[in-house]
Amino acid sequence: MPVGQPAAPQYPPQFPQGAPAYGPPGMPFPPVNPQDARAQAAAAKAYRKSLRPFYKKKRVIIPAGLAALLVIGIASGDGGETAAPAAAAVTTSATAAAAVAAADVTQSGTPAAKPTTAAATTKPAAPVAEPTTEAPAAKPLTVEQENAVQAAQSYLDFSAFSRKGLIRQLSSDAGDGYSVKAATFAVDYLHIDFNEQAAKSAKSYLSFSAFSRKGLIQQLESSAGDGFTHAQAVYGVKKAGL
Repeated sequence: MPVGQPAAPQYPPQFPQGAPAYGPPGMPFPPVNPQDARAQAAAAKAYRKSLRPFYKKKRVIIPAGLAALLVIGIASGDGGETAAPAAAAVTTSATAAAAVAAADVTQSGTPAAKPTTAAATTKPAAPVAEPTTEAPAAKPLTVEQENAVQAAQSYLDFSAFSRKGLIRQLSSDAGDGYSVKAATFAVDYLHIDFNEQAAKSAKSYLSFSAFSRKGLIQQLESSAGDGFTHAQAVYGVKKAGL
């Protein structure tokens, strides 16, 4: 029993042996009815409750429990705020460790994966075929043109002619009598080197007659003579040795 607390009365009261059950000796009590018994039990319970220590009473235990919950909540809040930076620090450390590991693998000789680009997967465009330019088909020669070409080639086989002199020979009435157009076509069709024709003509003149350089040039370029151009006559005379 705690020190300083009065002893709780015993219910029901203990009477001396031989005393009547309804009251103390010499003071008899009338019999107790059920309502009085309940009232007495409630009074005894209230009395016992008043004798409890203060820390066992509900009005003290409930506020203490709330205070404990408040302290736990504050501690949990502080721990959550502290845990967030800690988790971030752990994540940063893991990322840095992964980067260092990747650098070590690259330096050790293991080829790092090359990023794929759209340019690497795009196929080169097919080269565009350049249009081919074909020469137009040559028109077939008329009968007059064929005959004029043959006649021009026959004159060149035994004598030298200038362009002007050969056209005049083919188109003149004293010659072959072709039209000027057909004669011109035949001469141009043969692609004649008239410098060489002037040289042949100059050698022919020198083979049967004497000429000065100036006189031979005049003979080759005159309209009454061969009809070469001055440049062709000079070339022919020089080629002949004058």
